[in-house]
Amino acid sequence: MGQQVITTNTSTSVSSTAIPSTKVRVTNGANPVFFAVGASPTAYAGNCEIIAPNTTRYINMQGLNNSIAFLGNVGASTVTVQQIGTVYASSIPGATYIPS
Repeated sequence: MGQQVITTNTSTSVSSTAIPSTKVRVTNGANPVFFAVGASPTAYAGNCEIIAPNTTRYINMQGLNNSIAFLGNVGASTVTVQQIGTVYASSIPGATYIPS
């Protein structure tokens, strides 16, 4: 499983590389950050979801090989992105959790 450590700031949206996983665990550092997910995402203040300081969230990547972008809200923060693996919806016949 891959892991990325990203340092955010308040002026530029910082994006991770393409993530070959449908779900990630994001652990945020000292300051809140906005995030966006997609093929080429850009996080915007006030227009994206926010992750509180010192918080871990599990985020759906909306498919394989998408990226996640972060933008600091009030200051720099260190964000760790950990791949969880490929997770299929449980309502699909034969669905299973397949770690990568």
